Formats: sequence, structure tokens, C-alpha cells
Amino acid sequence: MIPRALVPALALTLALAAASSQAAPVAQGSFRDDLTTIDPARWMRADGWTNGTPFNSAWKADHITTSTSLLSLRLDNVVALGKPYSSGQYQSNGYHGYGCYEARMRPVSASGVVSSFFTFAGPYDNGGNGLHNEIDIEFVGANTRRLQTNFWANGAPKAGNEYTVALPFDAAQGLHQYAFKWTSKGIEWFVDGVSVYKVLDSAGKPTPKASDSLQKIMVNLWPVDATAAGWAGAFSYPGTPLSSTYDWVRYTAGETCAVSLPAAGSTAADVHVQGIELTLNAAKTQATARVLVHNGLGNPVQSAAVTGTWTGAITGTVKGLTDASGNVGIPSALSTKTGSAQFCVSGVVAAGLGYVSTANAAACVVITK
Repeated sequence: MIPRALVPALALTLALAAASSQAAPVAQGSFRDDLTTIDPARWMRADGWTNGTPFNSAWKADHITTSTSLLSLRLDNVVALGKPYSSGQYQSNGYHGYGCYEARMRPVSASGVVSSFFTFAGPYDNGGNGLHNEIDIEFVGANTRRLQTNFWANGAPKAGNEYTVALPFDAAQGLHQYAFKWTSKGIEWFVDGVSVYKVLDSAGKPTPKASDSLQKIMVNLWPVDATAAGWAGAFSYPGTPLSSTYDWVRYTAGETCAVSLPAAGSTAADVHVQGIELTLNAAKTQATARVLVHNGLGNPVQSAAVTGTWTGAITGTVKGLTDASGNVGIPSALSTKTGSAQFCVSGVVAAGLGYVSTANAAACVVITK
């Protein structure tokens, strides 16, 4: 992807200066959104601006719609802001760090069109240092039997970061799950729960760092101008609108997260732990375990009673109840001891559901005080 609107050098300098003086945002926690309604608390519909070349459309809020099961982005020939076309971009209000990013989507198959699911931060969406940081899943042009991955770390794109994944299906013919896991060690991409590409952080090919900049979650659909025809093909409006669709978006916080599909035979009546993240208070006297509970179909489970046990520098048994997003934050007892502390989920109880511990993406996590 390309950073937001191109601006004169002086304006960009001022924007970067303003960005560098802003306080770093707070990392958001795990969530799953089934995209059946527009949620203004979590998402923003881009409206009333353009991204400059090679984007050849303006962003308009009314080009993002939802139904009882899908969110759609529409690309049409509505002229706006000096662009011959209009389309939609949906982006999170909050910023996110290391974790698993997943979406079930269907892209557009058309020359000159890009369909995406990605994370981004930059001078105008400052996640920390005001520099361009990004991780991409993109479908480029008419050949939707391939997927392109890419990333930026603290600046301009670097040749060689792009990678094309051959798919065993035509992505434009149906919904599939696409994901990437972002950690301090690198990035790994997945298709329908299967790892398809991995890049490790190195001096020669540094990957983004959450300590430098958190990132927003975004999806968009756009036509390229002539400058990018060699990459995506030339775009010619087919006479009727084009639409990409998204079934759900899920973010699981923390480097111990797991990207997965339901195991064979799993049902909505099964529950398991999808992720655990541990944090310490400023004084390092209390930890909080944030646990995400899903059913066998990958949906969050509300009102699940989670029991966990602390050992090591923190001891004791704690309990909590998940919210509508399947998350619960369970604080530990106060402890002035130093060293490693381990938190393990010992049980999950939800009315009418069965706990399948073997399906847990994580069961125990360690933190050092």
C-alpha cells in the first residue's frame, strides 16, 4: 500500500514534526468483529480524501455497506475530489501491536484493481514514531489465484519485500481466511490456517517493531492509475460497480497467539482458549492475564468462566468472566517477589458448552517481574 495523500514538502515536514510530538497510542486488545453493522467505536469509514498516485479513486463512506452477514466495499465511477472513481476503505480507530491478524474475505478479480487486508501507520496515522510501517495481504489485478504479501519498516518500501503466494483456488470465487502473525521475530502469513510464507527479522531485512510503532487494521478496494499498470494491470471500468466482501475480522493480541481453523468435528458447542496475554502494572507488583475464549467455529464466547493458576513469583488461583468479545482480564494477587511467574488456564466453564483443552492455542504463559 501507499501512504495517505501526497502533499508538498513543507506540509509533510510540518506533519512529521507534529506526529513526533504526539504521545504514543495505547495498544488495543483482542477482538473479533462479524461486520454485520458499522461499529463507530472500533472502525472509521474513510471519507473525503484521496491517497494520491497510484490510487485512482476517492474514499467515500457510503461505499462501505453491511448486511446481516457481510461487509462490502464498492468501487464505481462516481467522480469525486478530482478522481474518476470512488471506493471504500475501512480502518480501525485504535492501534494494535504484536499478534494474529485474520480476515475472511473475497477479493475482486479485475485488471488494475487491488483488494486488501493490512495494517498501517505513518505520518497521518501515527502509531508511535510517525514513520511508514505496514504489513500487507493484497490481491492485485485479475489473477486472484495468487496473493501478494509485503511489509514496510520505518520508512519507504524496500525492493525485495514483496512475495507472491500461489493459491490452490481462485480467491474471487468464494470466502477464505487470510492471516498473518506479527511478532518481534518476524511475520508469518497464512491461508485457511496453513502457513504459506515467513520472513524473519534481520539487519538486512528488518520487519516492523511494535516498540517503534503500533498499527491500524485496514481493508480497502481501489483502482490503480497508469503509473501502476505494470504492477496491477490497466484499469477499465466495466460499466457496473465492483465489490469486495468481508465476513469477519479478528485480532488476537500477543506473540503467543495462534492462527487456526476449527479442527475437524469442532462445533459451536466446543470452547477453547484462543490466546493469553500477560501484562504487569507500573510497580510490577500485580499482573493481569487477558484470556480470549472461542468456540469450535472460531467465534468469541461470552459469559465463559475462566479459572487460572499462578506459580512462581506470583501465586494463587484467579477467576473471571468473558465479555461479548470473548475476552476477560483477570488481575493477580499483589506480590513483591521478583523473577518469573507462570499463568496457566486450568478450566473454562460456559453454560451448555464443553471445554476442549486439546484445542487450546495457548494454555500457559510466563512473564518476568
